[in-house]
Amino acid sequence: MEPLLVTDLKQWVYCPRVVFYRMRMPGAGRPTYKMEEALRAQQRLEDLEMRRTLREYGLSGAVRQFGVWLTDRDLGLSGRIDLLLRGESDAGVVDFKLTSGEPGGNHRMQLNGYALLVEAALGLPVRMTFLYRIPDGRIFAYPFGDEERMKVRRSIAEIRQMEVAGELPPPTEVRRRCEDCEYANYCADIW
Repeated sequence: MEPLLVTDLKQWVYCPRVVFYRMRMPGAGRPTYKMEEALRAQQRLEDLEMRRTLREYGLSGAVRQFGVWLTDRDLGLSGRIDLLLRGESDAGVVDFKLTSGEPGGNHRMQLNGYALLVEAALGLPVRMTFLYRIPDGRIFAYPFGDEERMKVRRSIAEIRQMEVAGELPPPTEVRRRCEDCEYANYCADIW
């Protein structure tokens, strides 16, 4: 099987149907305005990020690497890290989000997926992950430990089980998420 995308982990927490549709109907989802705007904002942010000190991340000797693609076949995961903070003996991951709301469990899962991928692919331990909220420049720091590693591995196993079974998972219970979904046209049972 092809490696899962780290963004599949995020979507699995947000709405598992998004993962199902992406796997079963590649290319069917249409990027939303919000998705496209987030990409533009991220490109502007990368230039500004180079002026920031690493003090807020607690990795003063780290080197910044933007847009790092990693794959680990044993883990079965692949993804593009917005910002990898690579030190000599450890690393941190930063994900940029164009949102005004508080980070949700889906964002934490994505960060955890990147952290586990860094550990597997690069052999560097990750102790902290960071979400950079673009509109206000606020940085949210989250510890990364054994519990987070287990959650990622469990989600990978659940997604693989869904992939093999080929059964449409239940939709998210939060119906307002469906309003801006790139696969909204395929969920006739909830409209």
